[in-house]
Amino acid sequence: MNITLTQQFAPGEKNPRNSEGAFLRGKKGEILFAYSRYQGESNHDHANCNIALTVSWDEGNTWSEPRIIAYASEFGVGNIMSVSALEQKNGDLAFYYLIKETDCSTTLGRSVSADGIHFCNERCRADFPRHYYVVNNDRLVRLRDGRILAPAAYVEPEQAVSDMRVPYITTLLVSEDDGASFFKADFDFTTTDKQNMRYGLQEPGVLEREDGSLYLWMRTNYYCQYECESDGDVNRFTTPHASQFTSPPSPMQVKRFDGVTYAIYNPVPRYNGRVSAEGTWDRTPIVIRKSTDGGETYGPVNLVEDDPTRGYCYPSVFQTNDGHLLLAYCRGDAVDGNTLCRLGIARVEIASIE
Repeated sequence: MNITLTQQFAPGEKNPRNSEGAFLRGKKGEILFAYSRYQGESNHDHANCNIALTVSWDEGNTWSEPRIIAYASEFGVGNIMSVSALEQKNGDLAFYYLIKETDCSTTLGRSVSADGIHFCNERCRADFPRHYYVVNNDRLVRLRDGRILAPAAYVEPEQAVSDMRVPYITTLLVSEDDGASFFKADFDFTTTDKQNMRYGLQEPGVLEREDGSLYLWMRTNYYCQYECESDGDVNRFTTPHASQFTSPPSPMQVKRFDGVTYAIYNPVPRYNGRVSAEGTWDRTPIVIRKSTDGGETYGPVNLVEDDPTRGYCYPSVFQTNDGHLLLAYCRGDAVDGNTLCRLGIARVEIASIE
């Protein structure tokens, strides 16, 4: 597979972590990429974090110096993170992200721009129960009927910052007003067995198929991703079950471009006896596979990276106008702090994906 790493955002002084981003096409043809940029001393998930933006004018070959477009302090908190990107119905550009509230719950916010340069930062109204929700990067999806889905996994706020062995619960947050507000769908999926107690069904993603049905997948501790589907009803899915995608406890990404579905994930599970480098959490290698039949079957594994000293996770994906996919993903090692601390952007030639 023909792949070139075109950009890295390495940790540095007072910037201990760069991670979890999403791409969006700008008004003048440029590609915008927004991501979580940590500040201070700590790379912990709950440490101080803002949203940064970098721009490419040559389909992802080179990138501008990043700048902050949203500060956590604007929302009265210390951390906003995990960026998704959507075009608004009026053509405005929007980056959505988690707001980690001072009461340990989470809500959603967004940065909206008419030109890709000047952004207005605002909260989305939270018409859902108070919980600690995890919404991964590059996860928000606009359905063909205009609604927006934010796949989420949640626990009680106090449980998110404790060592309590509680499973995460998967659901959907739904917006019917172009992202101004979100409410919770009428379903919850989790697991309660001892082996999976710490994880439950975590870090979900959702894809609308060409026929309008919905495909929902979830990270687990069962050596694979779990999956379920719906005929299009956001409140009713089949029972989650094991998928074909073997995996450690690590998120998978699934996107469709021009009728081709791509899955990006770590294919080697956390089996007995596996030895992983410090801070990688078994998240190596990272691969991409493609499906030309709507996700019914997938082709062979295409290797993206496999350095055993690095971990690879939280991928986002975007199709360029010159026959490439852009993949952004965490690729840190022990020297960086852990796999989450260094962010990379790679160009993958679509024709080279088997």
